[in-house]
Amino acid sequence: MNILVTNDDGFDNPGVWALVNAVRHLGKVTVVAPAENKSGVGTAISFRQSLKINSAPSRFDDVDCFAVSGTPADSVILGIEHVLNHDVDVVLSGINPGFNTSRNMFISGTFGAAIVAAAKGYKACAFSMDHGDILDDEVIAKVTGAIAAELLSEETPQAGLYNVNYPMFRYDPILSAEAAKPAVSDFKMYLNPHSDGGFEVFSGLQIVIDSEQLEPGTDVEVLTRDRIAISAVEGPTLNYIHDDPTMHRMIAAANKVIG
Repeated sequence: MNILVTNDDGFDNPGVWALVNAVRHLGKVTVVAPAENKSGVGTAISFRQSLKINSAPSRFDDVDCFAVSGTPADSVILGIEHVLNHDVDVVLSGINPGFNTSRNMFISGTFGAAIVAAAKGYKACAFSMDHGDILDDEVIAKVTGAIAAELLSEETPQAGLYNVNYPMFRYDPILSAEAAKPAVSDFKMYLNPHSDGGFEVFSGLQIVIDSEQLEPGTDVEVLTRDRIAISAVEGPTLNYIHDDPTMHRMIAAANKVIG
C-alpha cells in the first residue's frame, strides 16, 4: 500500500511525523508537504507559478520526504502526479496542532489537502488536535493507525473524504469516538493595519459553546464530551454524510483501541 502524507504546517512540523509514525506499519509512506508553513490557505492551488520540489530530511530511513514551494493542495497534486506517478492508495493530512472543526474546515490547509485528494479520486482523511496536546501520544498513534487502516480497506470507496478531530486529552482521557457533523458558526475576518500601509488578515471563527445552544452531535459538541469527532464529507458538495459505512467502521476501530 502506498500512503501519501502531507500537512499545512510544513514538512518539518512534528505533527506530520507523528502521523507518519502512526501509519508506517500499514504500507510504504511518502511525505510531500509544503516547504514552509501554509496554514489557513484551504484548497488554494498555485496556478501559473513554477513550483519547486526538493528532497528534504526524513525522520525515518524507510520514508522519503519532499518539500514543495507551494500550498498543501500543490503538495498533494505533485505527490500524486509527479512523485508517486498516481500509484497512491490513500492520502493522509496532519496531524494538525489545532482543531479543524465547523467552518474552519473550509479555510484549513490540512483539510484542504484532503479535499483536493478526494476531488482527484483518492481516499483521503485529515487529522487534527488541540494545540497543547502531545502530537506523538501513544494512544493517538494507535487510534490514528486504526482509522487509517479502515480508510485503506477495499470496502472504502474511492474519493471517500473524512475529517478526524481528537479532543483535548492532557487533562481528561479520551472516552470514545463518535460521528459528528460540522457545527454551525459565525465566520468573521479581521484586518490588522501595518505600519507600511498594508493590512494583515486574521480569521475569527466564533462558535457558540453555550450548552443550551450547542447542537448535539456536532463536531464541537462531541469534542466537549472528551470524544473523538469523526466526519464523513461528500467530496463534490462537502455535505456531511451521516450514514457513511466507512465512518462507522472508523468509529468502531477507534473505540476498540480506546477500550
